[in-house]
Parts: sequence; structure tokens; C-alpha cells
Amino acid sequence: MASRIRYYPQQQRRVLAVALAQASTATPRASLIGSRASLVSHIASCKTLPTATCSPVTRQLRLLSTSQSWRQIHPPQPQPTFPQNPYPPQAEPAPQPKKRSRVWKIIGYGSFLLLGATMGLGFRALVSPPPPLVPGSELDLLQTKLIHRQAEDLQIVKELSADPAWESWEAYETLSPEHRAQHISAGAMAGSSGIGGYHRVWYNRETGECVSVIFFGSATTGWPGVVHGGCLATLLDESCGRAAFKKWGGQSGLTANLQLNYVSATYATKFYIIRVKPRSDEELPEEERGKSHYKIFLDASIHEAKTGNATVVAEALFVGGKGKSGKGGLAVGGLADQGENARF
Repeated sequence: MASRIRYYPQQQRRVLAVALAQASTATPRASLIGSRASLVSHIASCKTLPTATCSPVTRQLRLLSTSQSWRQIHPPQPQPTFPQNPYPPQAEPAPQPKKRSRVWKIIGYGSFLLLGATMGLGFRALVSPPPPLVPGSELDLLQTKLIHRQAEDLQIVKELSADPAWESWEAYETLSPEHRAQHISAGAMAGSSGIGGYHRVWYNRETGECVSVIFFGSATTGWPGVVHGGCLATLLDESCGRAAFKKWGGQSGLTANLQLNYVSATYATKFYIIRVKPRSDEELPEEERGKSHYKIFLDASIHEAKTGNATVVAEALFVGGKGKSGKGGLAVGGLADQGENARF
């Protein structure tokens, strides 16, 4: 049985062209193929004969006719591709936060409300403080007692009170009521809201140094929460005069010069220390020595009681005492008669 050869469309056209070219060279084309029908019948007659008995052209035509039609050959269809895992893994759902109980919500909201109210009241008290207490009233006396209890716990108060070299008294202790009413510190700034809450003085007779521990009340401020610079200058002037007067044995004098340097803010409702020390002759220029009986130079400063930080530094010059001639100086009513026992 003759073998069957499969030709693709391009090969079929090529074989047919070769067969026709060979036939045109051997015999006339009209004698071989008279018409399309005769060509077909000739090819069909050769199907029953062996391949060897046919001519080369007929053999090729036979092979061509017996080959499978190109229309029966389908191009390979692309195979569909499927993912390796048609069902991709799904992400695990995020854990849901635990819901807080209603009790904790109420506590949280209440805390924020309390914090806001506290800060608001504190800011209001700082910017617009309440009116000061009336000096001598029941509330003012109660506030003064509380301030005194706080002062007793200060280290500087404990040290000076335990040292016998220092004598102490309440500021303006020996001022007469008439003099006290006219005094800016003992009168206008009296009471726990001023400087009357706590103002105690220590004096060392050997060195002439004078130390005052004072509490600045809420009514001493200029800018909210900050003690007025004029109030500080007034207290420094008084403290320097106190040291000078005690150095002169109770003789009074006048402020000739006072220079202040405000180092940092002095805050209200806090304790502060005022230190004043007269300069000795060794610390003075040669032309100023030997004049302490009527001229005293002093160094003063204000420090925070707990931290010791300086807030104001000052230099002062007081004149008076026994006078330049040594026969006597100025006399201040209510103090000159007290002499060395004057406590102001």
C-alpha cells in the first residue's frame, strides 16, 4: 500500500508548481491536461495504480491529491493557563480593638474636664487675681498664720534663729501707729496680700550685716505674677537704710545714691531673702576711708529663699548719722528717741 504523505498548504503549492514545470518540458501542456476535468480524471485513474507505474508528474500529483487537505489541519490552539492556586489566600482580618467600658469613658472625660477647669481657673487667677484681703480682717489674720508656718520650715530661718550672733524682730515693730499709717511699707502694703504676711529682720552687730526674709503677696505685682520693680526698689532702700541706721547707733540719714540691677524676675507668693552689708574701710577707695560716721556704702541683693538665685543686685550710699562735724545728724520722729533699740 502506498504511503500517505501529508503536505501543508505551502508545500502543496510548491509540489504542484514543480509538477507543472516538469510536464511543460516533457510534453505539451494541452496534451497532458486538456482541461480541468481531464486533469482530475487522470489523477483519479492513477489512484488505483502502483506508484511505480505512474510518471513522475502523475506521481507527484497523486501524492498531492491523496495528501490531507490543509483545511483539515488546524493550527495548535494555545492552552489556557491557570494560576497555580486559583483561590489566593485571604488576609486575616485585623483584630478589632476592645471597646472600653462606659465607666472608663466617663472617668476619661471627667479627667479632661477637671484638668481644663483647673487650668482655666489658674490662668484667670494669674491674669485677674481676686481683690486683696483687708489688712487685719479675720481672713487676713488666718492667711498670715499659714504663711508664718511655711516660713518656719525655711532653712535660712532655722539657721539664723539658732545663731546667737543674730538678733531678730518683726519689721516695723517699733513704729508708732501714726507713723505706721503714713509708712508705705507698713501701711499701704500691709496685710498678707502685701508684704505683711511675713517680714522678719536679722541683724549682726559684729559685721553690721542685715538679713530680711519676706513673703511677697499677690497684691505686690505689676505684671501678672511678677513683683513690681518699684516695690523691690522700695524694700531695698529700706533695708539699706536699716543697716546704715543701726551702724550709726540709731541715728537716721538719707539715701544719696541707689543703683539697682534687675537680674531676673521676682515672683509673687514666694519667700525671698534681702541681704545688706556695709562696706568696710578696706573695701573703699583711699579718699573715702574714715568717713563711716556720716557716709556708708552698702551692697544689697535679693535672693529666692529656696534656690538662692539672685533676682536683684544693688549698691547704695547713705549720708547722715552723726554728721560731717560729728555733732549730730538728722532725726526721724518716733525713731530718734529709741536709739539703738529702734526696730524698724
